[in-house]
Amino acid sequence: MPSIINRVVARLRRPLFLCVVRVCERILKKRPELVLFGAMSGDWYGDNPRYVFEWVLANRPGIEPLWITKSSVVARRLRSEGKPVALAFSLAGLVALARAEKAVFSDGLMDLAMDPVLVPNSLSLIALRHGRSVKRVRFARLGHKISEGETRAKRKEGSLTRVVISTSEFVSDIQEECLQIGREKHVVTGYPRNDVLMSVPRAHVCQWNLFLGEMTPAKTVLYAPTWRHGRNPTRFFPFDDVDISALHEFCERRQCLILLRPHRGDLVYPEVRAFFDELTGSPWIRLATHVEFHDVNSFLPFVDGLVCDYSALYHDFLLLDRPLIFVPYDYEEFAMTNGFLYDYFEWLPGSAVSTFADFLLELTRIGNGSDAHSEARRLLRDRIHTYQDASSTERVAELL
Repeated sequence: MPSIINRVVARLRRPLFLCVVRVCERILKKRPELVLFGAMSGDWYGDNPRYVFEWVLANRPGIEPLWITKSSVVARRLRSEGKPVALAFSLAGLVALARAEKAVFSDGLMDLAMDPVLVPNSLSLIALRHGRSVKRVRFARLGHKISEGETRAKRKEGSLTRVVISTSEFVSDIQEECLQIGREKHVVTGYPRNDVLMSVPRAHVCQWNLFLGEMTPAKTVLYAPTWRHGRNPTRFFPFDDVDISALHEFCERRQCLILLRPHRGDLVYPEVRAFFDELTGSPWIRLATHVEFHDVNSFLPFVDGLVCDYSALYHDFLLLDRPLIFVPYDYEEFAMTNGFLYDYFEWLPGSAVSTFADFLLELTRIGNGSDAHSEARRLLRDRIHTYQDASSTERVAELL
């Protein structure tokens, strides 16, 4: 009986919320100074919108920023810090959605509302994006097409978007292939989240030290592959010759800390969680998920090397000019389902490994300070990042 009631309530909630928003649009005046901010489907506080939100709070008294979230945990945290926040499903959140003229987001309309249909057509959007990687997504996918419902939501998002930021003209070109909103809407500003890579805030240093505790690793390596859109779980250490005991022994002997950061969508798979339990049997292999760190860039400056595949994170990491290891274990399959926006291997700024032995060899090279790919990193970095400073947040704030 409770499950039936919950389903009925869920079905009624959408038309009820839509009615509230539409009524508020009719009877309440717009507030030009009110700007909504949201990110990461409303579940977390982070990514590019977080940095612009905090900068505007500190530097633009004429703007009233309001963070929108679905998470009561995020809401409590921001309120405790004195930051303006509203729950997306609260009356305050629905009224704000109706009264605002502008909104800033990263992933999509779900950053700002419980349902894309609730977002008023009068709202002007500034898209700060989650990041542009080498993989084709959204409308540029080759073999795996998005659903009809998602297509409608993305088309609405595109029509309301006035500006979308990018990191270079090259990125604007490939980004437009994915978004299809009009090339003229793309503006090169750099990503606000990358400012902390160039100028590390004291708060991030304190958070990192608290995470480490008494541990003092010689090297820290982050393993952060891309999400495979829920088609199948992402495989960590996908090698036929993988030896977890040997990995534990290597990390302890070399004092090498390996951080595992799966996409939050991968954590629903029991087999992934079970494998992580095995991996983290050593104190030198630890999880660094959205629970430990909402924002990956908050600890990226303390990472000596990155293990990746097709994630946008390695584009960010290029700004630090540090070694990368690539594990493209499903390249052929990914090329057919998603495809790539530029030649993956031609521009690869690091070694691609397919065996556990080669993986340990690359870790050893990072530990020894050996670096054979510095020139390749710089070539791709200059193609991806026009700005390589700590001023992207200010450039984005000017768009408001």
